[in-house]
Amino acid sequence: MCGVFGIATARGRRLSLDEQACVATCELLAHRGPDAAGSMHAGHVALVHRRLALLDAEGGAQPFRSDGPGPRVILAWNGEIYNHLEIRRGLAAQGAVFRTRSDTEALATLLSMRGVDGLRALRGMYAIAAWFVDSDELVLARDPFGIVPLHYAEVAVPGGCELVFASEPKPITSHPSFRLEPDFGSIASFMEMPRRSFGARTLYRGLRAVEPGETRRYALAGERVRCIHSARELPGSTPVARSLGDAAWIVREAVTDSVEAHLAADAPVCTLLSGGIDSTIIASIARAANPRLMTFAAGSEDDAARPGSDLFMARRVAHMLGSDHHEVVISGEQFVVAWDRLITEGAHPLATPNEVAIALLSGAIAPHAKAALTGEGADEIFGGYGAPLEATLAWIDSDATHAPQSAADFYRTAFGWAPRVLVSELLNRDTVSRFGDDQGDPLGNLLLDACRDAGDLGSLDAHLAVQRRVNLVNLLERLNLSLMRGSVEGRVPFADVRVLDAALRAGGAHLFNEGEGGVATATGTMVTKRVLRKAFADVLPPEILARPKASFPLPFESWIAAQTHWIDGPVAQEVFSPAARDLVRTQAMQHWRLAWPMLNLARWLDANFG
Repeated sequence: MCGVFGIATARGRRLSLDEQACVATCELLAHRGPDAAGSMHAGHVALVHRRLALLDAEGGAQPFRSDGPGPRVILAWNGEIYNHLEIRRGLAAQGAVFRTRSDTEALATLLSMRGVDGLRALRGMYAIAAWFVDSDELVLARDPFGIVPLHYAEVAVPGGCELVFASEPKPITSHPSFRLEPDFGSIASFMEMPRRSFGARTLYRGLRAVEPGETRRYALAGERVRCIHSARELPGSTPVARSLGDAAWIVREAVTDSVEAHLAADAPVCTLLSGGIDSTIIASIARAANPRLMTFAAGSEDDAARPGSDLFMARRVAHMLGSDHHEVVISGEQFVVAWDRLITEGAHPLATPNEVAIALLSGAIAPHAKAALTGEGADEIFGGYGAPLEATLAWIDSDATHAPQSAADFYRTAFGWAPRVLVSELLNRDTVSRFGDDQGDPLGNLLLDACRDAGDLGSLDAHLAVQRRVNLVNLLERLNLSLMRGSVEGRVPFADVRVLDAALRAGGAHLFNEGEGGVATATGTMVTKRVLRKAFADVLPPEILARPKASFPLPFESWIAAQTHWIDGPVAQEVFSPAARDLVRTQAMQHWRLAWPMLNLARWLDANFG
């Protein structure tokens, strides 16, 4: 994992930042790439890179210049291509000559020889900035799951505009001509469903996110830089009816292959271990491939001796596997210090409390490993959320029309943190109105687009597609940004195109059922991730299979009460209504679903706009 920063403008103009200033700006991403740095500045295009070297430390330096039979490409990117050897063989058969072992060279050569259409061949995670020198086009692209973030903004400068892009917001918002303002439409959406982006919208006005699977092409030859093409590739497959046994075999092969592919590196790779189904499966496969596997778990001080907690169960699994196990025990004081640091250094409010634990884990991992495999994606791909699945099935069976708007409204009501009608009462209307009344509805637009693209909304498969589009990208972004604060790359074997294909070919009918041994829900017992459980029944102990899912294992409800003074910061006082601030001050624990997003926003507002 690495950090990318760049600027582009129309040919014939000169960038407002010289190479030295671009390099200095990219230092804001040093935590993403502590191993090396590189830059290029061609007058109207600049690419700067910070590298965390996991493969071919000598040969993969960036920006990387293609040196093959196709058009010239200069590449700066962030991620891993797990099928780069396969791509390399195909390109070599067409005349390409390779001089390094790096996936960077394979990617640059692929783009040179096949253009942006070559991205369809990739298996991996990536955020790409590529300058096609001969045609003078710049390409920004992001992997279909949205594992790796990439942001951009069109910034007005004297006499024209510049396209500024980076792995995180700070290098962009630090541009001397970027107008720093909050996006109150996104702030309102954040209180409903905390996340850093809503499609392309972010919490900063004018700062956009390249969407998962999106490729954006910019022409630099002309009077101004302009986007000439934008398209999205969404991962998917057609469900095929088959027996549960056959589906389980397909899933087992795909998951095993994915974990093994995600272990490839020249540097040590570990796994995160929670003692749940997903992390246990990953750790068991990784342990078979690496007898010296390191595993890491996090939990609160109260969890260490409490049966059933993440720390307790992870310890049991690690003992069973014989891994070199490490624990991070988190106190309330450590939580609030790290929480504050993540907001101020990362320039974003946190979406979930788990991000604090992940960031503290990265600090413990960094002396031992450069990458960590985690279980994100299994729930969205294999149907792991019992209560949401139950609510979704009830909606499918109801008299509600299965139209996209109806489905979007259901998703918003059933899974939001705060009702939309309440959000308007939490904000100071006078302050919001000063930034313009047309703030739109970023969350509503995201949900509606996801439901329109999902297919038959009378099927469970379509709703799982909505979960992947809406929920999964949020989890993947939090993992990436939290682990990278400690310079650790997060790898997610379940968020893999071949694993998703296997799950979709199994079909929603095999993902869950009702019966004994399942997860207790409001109205009964549901066996979630049924095909995954069957696929790995021989490596999952009964106590792991029976564990209930816990979304937020830390006792953060009591810990956030120590920071309620954030709600009275100078900018927060202007943004939130007196009644909202009083609620947070006096009832943060009882109303944590309101207090958590509001306190995050309050600290972020004061840190960035105060």
